[in-house]
Amino acid sequence: MERIERICTSIAVIGGGPAGVCAALAAARRGAPTVLVTNRPVLGGNSSSEIRVWSRGAVGAGNLYGEEMGIWGGLKLENLYANPDGNPVFWDEVLLDAVLKQDNLRLLLNTEISEMTMQENKILRVEGWQQGTEKRIVVEAEQFIDATGDAVLCEKAGHPYYVGEERVDPKIHGRTLTHEVLCSSLLFYTRKEDHKVPFIAPSYAYSMEKVASLVGNGGRILSESMSGSDCWWFEYGGDRDTIADSQEITIELKKLVMGIWNYIKNSGNYPADNYTLEWVGSIPGKRESRRAETAYMLTEQDIQTNAKFDDCAFYGGWYLDMHPSGGIQESEKENCVQTPVTVYQIPLRCLHTSTIANLSFAGRNIGMERGVFASSRVMNTCALAGQAAGELAAMAWEQHCPLQRLSGTQIREIQLRLLREDMFLPGSEIRDPEDLVQKATLTASSWESGAACCEDGIFSLKQGGFVTFPGVEKNTLQLTVDSQCQTVLTGHWSFADLPNRLLYGTSEITESWTLQPGRQVVQFQIPAGGDGKFCTLNWEANDAVSIVLIKKNREGFVCGRKDSPNYLEPMLSYVHDQGLYHPQNAANPIARPWGRPNLWQASQEDTTPWLQVQWEQEQTISQIRIFLDPSLNEELPSSHAASWQESHHFAARTGMPKHLARAFRVQVHREDGTWQTIRTIQDNCQRLIVIDQPQTKTDAIRLCIDSTWGSAPGVYGLRAYECRG
Repeated sequence: MERIERICTSIAVIGGGPAGVCAALAAARRGAPTVLVTNRPVLGGNSSSEIRVWSRGAVGAGNLYGEEMGIWGGLKLENLYANPDGNPVFWDEVLLDAVLKQDNLRLLLNTEISEMTMQENKILRVEGWQQGTEKRIVVEAEQFIDATGDAVLCEKAGHPYYVGEERVDPKIHGRTLTHEVLCSSLLFYTRKEDHKVPFIAPSYAYSMEKVASLVGNGGRILSESMSGSDCWWFEYGGDRDTIADSQEITIELKKLVMGIWNYIKNSGNYPADNYTLEWVGSIPGKRESRRAETAYMLTEQDIQTNAKFDDCAFYGGWYLDMHPSGGIQESEKENCVQTPVTVYQIPLRCLHTSTIANLSFAGRNIGMERGVFASSRVMNTCALAGQAAGELAAMAWEQHCPLQRLSGTQIREIQLRLLREDMFLPGSEIRDPEDLVQKATLTASSWESGAACCEDGIFSLKQGGFVTFPGVEKNTLQLTVDSQCQTVLTGHWSFADLPNRLLYGTSEITESWTLQPGRQVVQFQIPAGGDGKFCTLNWEANDAVSIVLIKKNREGFVCGRKDSPNYLEPMLSYVHDQGLYHPQNAANPIARPWGRPNLWQASQEDTTPWLQVQWEQEQTISQIRIFLDPSLNEELPSSHAASWQESHHFAARTGMPKHLARAFRVQVHREDGTWQTIRTIQDNCQRLIVIDQPQTKTDAIRLCIDSTWGSAPGVYGLRAYECRG
């Protein structure tokens, strides 16, 4: 007899990758009973230990201070704390732990959804089999989120979707997927032993001759130490049906992987005697299949022109990253073409259709024209889409309203919820009307003056370079340089709200300075248009000149090279203190760099730093939110191998963020003039701290920071609410 388990819930999330996990957590945290269904035994999708692609996003593509936060950022910071070596096995456990401990959330692993029942324009239920339990699972819900990557619910609902460049209407064409798309990849991990390790290739492996014909073509480079995401270009299947032909694609990739390893081990071209494979993937990482047709399809022109949307909900920032659909077989083509972009807005309308009342999308199957999909498909962006979809579905559930009929006021409420949960809406000017700090005065024990100090080496301009800093007009900057001879130093100005080391902003002003031999100070002022922007001076190559460096301390002052993610801090400062790190910055509605640093930072000499919010009249407070400094200029992937090739342009973190508060206390001012500690936190690893408490009347709150992970503390935002958000 068939065993059937029926589940009735408010929100059903189908798909357990980054998008699905974030969607389910967002919905459940909003109070909606939620079920997360995945066809895999582990969470994480392509980032899981089954596939081991590291998650990347805006910072990995050169966008300074663009690291993705929100729910995904919290999970990555937890992983950095618990799993500093980036082991993908432990990453699985971080995700599982977050899901299992979340109230209102039930997890169904190993469950493949195969059927759907609809009534007019609404999904009633989905059904599938759970491997191992011999159960047929029936899930009824008020809202469904398709985070499958393959837009499975979209196809089963008979809703149009795109494959590659082509639109498919299942009601007319039936099920079709044979178009040119991005390929899938199969990775491996290597390990070096203290003895020789032989390798005998299986008979199905690609021949030595075939592998030899591929090496070096299109930028494909082999080495004995390559591991993990170094193998991203082991690609195949983009000219096939990446769903229906999944098994054939997997087997072909196994032939390729085993053939490549045999070539590395036995061709005699590599010092690989002591190397072995410690892991080989069995499930390919899929890049592309279906994309849903949504109420709005984001275009490449939108991101190139920095289009603004009233319903902006999250952002992207990875390259426009295209790969040939023939993959490894198209050896005459470049294996990828990466065009950098600045961070760009993505609206809520990309997450739902114009017709289906209760179906939203999250991940790589959201509504994107293919040019944009080449950027939005990466996992950090997919995770942000998941959080936005979770909030969208929760609002529709709360209001008993079809997704398409949510009002402008309700959309604005979703955006406020996203901002409170540490999502970044670049370029939005939304202020939180319920934040009591907006009408308060902020003071602190100290704040960083912004002066440059503590010399720490030099940075040669032999290959050129850049210096980025917050722009303040009508003030003079001083940059310390060292020159080997009399020479002319030339720089090209550009301005941006959020700079990108690979792109330059709105200005093409050029300026030159004549240098004398030796150490000296170059003085200059911000050109018109740079005030309130990040300014970048892109230096022309000059092998006689070096920029003097200081120890990293100030957010917003960066120097480096266009082709490197290793950022340094120049000996550069304003002649007059501009209050760049004043405590009032923590009331700024943008709780991260945008145009300027936007944070309070205590001085290095302050041994007992505190930040205080003071009101003229007593306020009633039940929730406090704190946004700390997790080094948003450093990439934070889900995992990584022990080594990686330079072509990734990746710089691993070497510990917890130095400016992040490690131990701190939150206090409220009492009527008798004393301070009452309402929360003490030790060994903190998170950026967003939410403190809920019974309603308390006070005219001041104070954040006392007892220690950080290595440097002066930074706080991007301090919020207070009468009601819990």
